[in-house]
Amino acid sequence: MTNMIATSKNKIVEVLAYAREVSIRHGHTRRYAKHLVALAIKQIMHLTDRELAEFLSKSEIGRLLNYKQHFDFTIFSKVRKESAQIIKELFEILVYQKMKGKQARLFAIDSTDIPAFSLKDKDARCGHRTPSKKEQNLIKNKEKTLFYGYKLHAITDADTELPIAVTVAPANRHDKKFFHFLYNKVKQLFRIGPFDNVKLLADAAYDATDIYQELHYDNVKPVIAINGRGFYKSSTPKDPEYGKRWAIERVFSRLKEVFGLSKNRLVGIDKVAVHIYSCLIAYLIKYL
Repeated sequence: MTNMIATSKNKIVEVLAYAREVSIRHGHTRRYAKHLVALAIKQIMHLTDRELAEFLSKSEIGRLLNYKQHFDFTIFSKVRKESAQIIKELFEILVYQKMKGKQARLFAIDSTDIPAFSLKDKDARCGHRTPSKKEQNLIKNKEKTLFYGYKLHAITDADTELPIAVTVAPANRHDKKFFHFLYNKVKQLFRIGPFDNVKLLADAAYDATDIYQELHYDNVKPVIAINGRGFYKSSTPKDPEYGKRWAIERVFSRLKEVFGLSKNRLVGIDKVAVHIYSCLIAYLIKYL
């Protein structure tokens, strides 16, 4: 992991520059920005706050970020309490810079579960999640697919596997409720023309009339699984590009397995959001 951080030095410098812009816009000093970058490094290296402080006190990356030796690691806890909006904006700026001047044609939308750290988390709710294929072979009782926590809702560029529009919500909110918000984010990033052959790839959770109407209005082809709604088995589209929907599943898998997305140790939706956006920024640093 240390070698990966070293090879990502230029990307970290780039992220730091944008973090400074966002921090100043929110009334903080330029020095505040280093803490936002540090939270992403924490997810890349799978460190505790104390371990992160020790690493930054002794490493070249720490000197690059202008950390002093033996600083108080509790600063990261303080930053999480106030930086939900700041780190969200930082992620959105990074995505905009990555996609500026580019054209995407295939978009995949879905959500993934983020378990709450504690049942005392008052912002979390009970919701359903889709078990992995391995879990499906073991689970007999469907109630075991219930979990308490949050969901990360996202639209990904299916070709580059870049998450381009995201939001965080309690787990009881249905996936389709976030389509319009996320789709509008996509339209802010890209021009969608009538001859671009743009497609939206989605599972049966997004099989809804209002979604079809908005996509047709924008000349976007909906490639969405048909929801049987309990009367018959849901069916997948015949479109040969529907298989690229799995791009978003790979993004979620990397976020969980490589960057610790599912290892949430925080309580409250704002702090959980900081954890999620830290994972997303770590993803951008490593893969893009």
